[in-house]
Amino acid sequence: MLPGPGEADEPSRYHGPAVDHVLIRKLEHLTGSASGPALAFGVEIRDRPGPLHKGGAFPEERVWIQLHGGLFVARASVQLCWVGEYSQVADIRSRTRGSPIHDVDDFWRGRPRYGYAGVASLYQEAWLEEPFWAGPRTYTYEWVRLEDEKKRTSWLDRREPPRGGEGLARSFRAWLEAR
Repeated sequence: MLPGPGEADEPSRYHGPAVDHVLIRKLEHLTGSASGPALAFGVEIRDRPGPLHKGGAFPEERVWIQLHGGLFVARASVQLCWVGEYSQVADIRSRTRGSPIHDVDDFWRGRPRYGYAGVASLYQEAWLEEPFWAGPRTYTYEWVRLEDEKKRTSWLDRREPPRGGEGLARSFRAWLEAR
């Protein structure tokens, strides 16, 4: 079982203190079933180096999955992370072959033709028993590294739902029920 927000972090055996991460996805890009998410990969693709590309992610670090709009719905652990430059989005997409996100054409549409990317394979994926509201409602990154306590609390401390947020929560519940 993965620890929750605010619980003590164990140091990583690969580098210094373990870092939590936030993977931000649109509801229509979620994959999985009512019994559990099937994300398999967290992907960051940008025309400039982003947080995942700059800092990486290391085995066993926690990844929180937030829907665009601020609702945290799942968590996972990093298994392995690749970061690099790319000259074709197809090169990054090929790293996700065999996973559900590979086949979500809308996820790959409109990406920078070349740039910087990070692909983290995920495991121990689980829906949160109680989704919660936290962090900014919108953010331009797909991936956020919570490398210090201030950033961690600004992203993971629970908040009241934003005005109109119940619509996103209803849509997520309907998405789960349809699976």
